[in-house]
Amino acid sequence: MHRIIFIAIAIISLASSESSKAQNKQPNVIIILTDDQGSVDMNCYGASDLHTPNMDALAASGVQFNQFYVAAPVCSPSRASLLTGQNPHKAGLPGNASSKEGHSGMPGEKITIAELLKDEGYQTAHIGKWHIGYTPETMPLGQGFDYSFGHMGGCIDNYSHFFYWNGPNRHDLWENGQEVWHDGEYFGDLMASKADDYIKSHKDKPFFMYYAINMPHYPLQPKGKWREHYKNMPMPRRDYAAFISTIDEYIGQLMNTLTEEGLREKTIVILQSDHGHSNETRTFGGGGSAGPYRGSKFSLFEGGIRVPSIISYPDKIKSQQHREQMSFNIDWLPTIADYCGIKTLPDGIEGKSLRKVIHKNSTSEHQQFIWKSGGSWAIRQGDWKLLGYPQDNSGKGKLNPDEDLLFLANIVRDNTEMTNLAEQYPDKTEELKAAYLKWEFANVDDIPKKRKTIQHKAVGRKIELSTRAHTKYKGHGASTLNDGKTGTRFYNDGNWLGFEGNDAEAIIDFGESIVFNEVSVGVMNNIEAWIFAPEYIEISWSANGKNYSTPIKQTVEQTNTNNNFSTRIIQIKQEDINTRFLKVKVKNIGICPDWHNGKGGPAWLFIDEIIVN
Repeated sequence: MHRIIFIAIAIISLASSESSKAQNKQPNVIIILTDDQGSVDMNCYGASDLHTPNMDALAASGVQFNQFYVAAPVCSPSRASLLTGQNPHKAGLPGNASSKEGHSGMPGEKITIAELLKDEGYQTAHIGKWHIGYTPETMPLGQGFDYSFGHMGGCIDNYSHFFYWNGPNRHDLWENGQEVWHDGEYFGDLMASKADDYIKSHKDKPFFMYYAINMPHYPLQPKGKWREHYKNMPMPRRDYAAFISTIDEYIGQLMNTLTEEGLREKTIVILQSDHGHSNETRTFGGGGSAGPYRGSKFSLFEGGIRVPSIISYPDKIKSQQHREQMSFNIDWLPTIADYCGIKTLPDGIEGKSLRKVIHKNSTSEHQQFIWKSGGSWAIRQGDWKLLGYPQDNSGKGKLNPDEDLLFLANIVRDNTEMTNLAEQYPDKTEELKAAYLKWEFANVDDIPKKRKTIQHKAVGRKIELSTRAHTKYKGHGASTLNDGKTGTRFYNDGNWLGFEGNDAEAIIDFGESIVFNEVSVGVMNNIEAWIFAPEYIEISWSANGKNYSTPIKQTVEQTNTNNNFSTRIIQIKQEDINTRFLKVKVKNIGICPDWHNGKGGPAWLFIDEIIVN
């Protein structure tokens, strides 16, 4: 009997030992994601004014990608695509998630890298920024992570850990789904400490760590030693550079921990930025660099979507390598699965394993890629790239609002994208436009149309707003609504008036009685930017400007899809009206509906020309 028990124990021990060996053969995986880091903001990518020895050492220890793209030029959709291996529209998060607790984000049924690895026995941790959803099912613990520490919204003050954007002030620091308080402690130090502790306490089994550093995203609060180091550099580069070196120091600390724990050789470390650098006011108008590339954060020019990216895995990947092939953040999920021996991937994965590119320097796994962000879109096919309704706030050049609606570039011949080749190569432009329209998330309304100059009876007449437009989106005042020019696809082009949570109401004084029977209003629908079509449009009229007629109302059909974008003309027809004063009211829906990521938040209303015929 004792012999039988002994044999049984021996068999179990052997099986356990073999299982342990199998587990130990699987690599650990760490993805380090920086936030708003410019396309060339490492020494190894060409920056000569930055101190980044640890990033450079990481690049030297493996493969540096020199034509690496993210699937979106803004935060949440880029992160969603990284974690799911899908473009942001397929991942269910084409625009930024809300930074307010209780608001959802990427659908919980989407399978992340964490869930994929967890099913293979991996321990999984999220440390740092999240910004992919703020409900239990869309926060890290609901998306495959066993452990989570960090902030759920888009940005926080690094000392108080309060949301850094607008009021009311709200605290945003969480550990394993519970709010925690570390008043006055620097968030970077907290992240680094949690990462080190996690590695040391979970080193006996394979682990996956998503280390999402919230820097150099604003607020620019680098460590004092680095502010001193760059004290003679002009702003805004000075504080931005100090933040980059702060990140570099944390990366060095992480790599030292891996080495000290004997894990460096068998740990895959991936480093990349989520998109290009920011030129927003909160980052003092800039600081980052895209080098030769045009564009920055929010833009589909190269500077908004082309990012530094590195993979290091000393046990399997040779050092001192560069790759020029077009590659994408959606490729990391299948690449990680490939190295971890996972044969079956979730349905709908669009990324491709980069293992052949890494080991054999094979051709790119992608011949085509499509982006769609806000009102802009782009398609890269081979060497060529076509942008529709391009945006550029980098200051490198000025786009003609009528002639550059379609912008064609050959990225291999000229990656600066400073010259529009659309007129020079009309056949290529049409080819890429047709290819874009075959994409499942494309719409015929995405194809640019030139702004219209419209002659109608209200042009140049006296007009007053009864309700105020938002200070950021006030165009050139009330006259924006009857200047005879329609707006472009972009709500911030100066040809639209924006109203946050409130209605728009305007009164036109024709100066004399006129006859008309048709009133139209241009409106925008851009769901991912929280811009909704109005509930209705209403007109009334008066001979003296005091006593108005019973209003005539036209309701507007709403949409309930996050992928919807359109500009529309809403029209009211009536029998001939003979009057001097016309009142037009455009009713805002008020708050974002329950199905929307921003549910309960103020809905935006954008209108342009009021056309009277």
